[in-house]
Amino acid sequence: MSQENVEIVRRVVDAWNRRDEEELVALSDPEGEWVNSPTAVEPGTRRGTNELRAVWRVQWEILLDGRTEIDRIYDRGEEIVALGRLSRRMPEGDARIEDRSLISWTIRDGRVVRAEVLGFGSTEVREALEAAGLRE
Repeated sequence: MSQENVEIVRRVVDAWNRRDEEELVALSDPEGEWVNSPTAVEPGTRRGTNELRAVWRVQWEILLDGRTEIDRIYDRGEEIVALGRLSRRMPEGDARIEDRSLISWTIRDGRVVRAEVLGFGSTEVREALEAAGLRE
């Protein structure tokens, strides 16, 4: 079950990178939640398919050519924690910036029921890893 949950997270990240909204919906519980960091451009909690679609669209619009890569997975059974990087192009040019991210994914019955950004940026990620008792 746990390896299956890891694969679901990888499929979600791949679908987000490809901007495949329908695949994201198929992998998400209809009442699923996305909880963004309070420091994000679009902070707060989104619930249900319509709100999830809206937040993905905002992210894709704001994060020009945004791409997420997973560097490490912490398998906690129903909860998968992914340490990764989000890179995106800067407005008005080709330069890219990259930030670390730590996201908790709760999977039930083969679908994401909750995704929560535990940390974004080096400092937040380091603190979130410590708070969760995880090491790089």
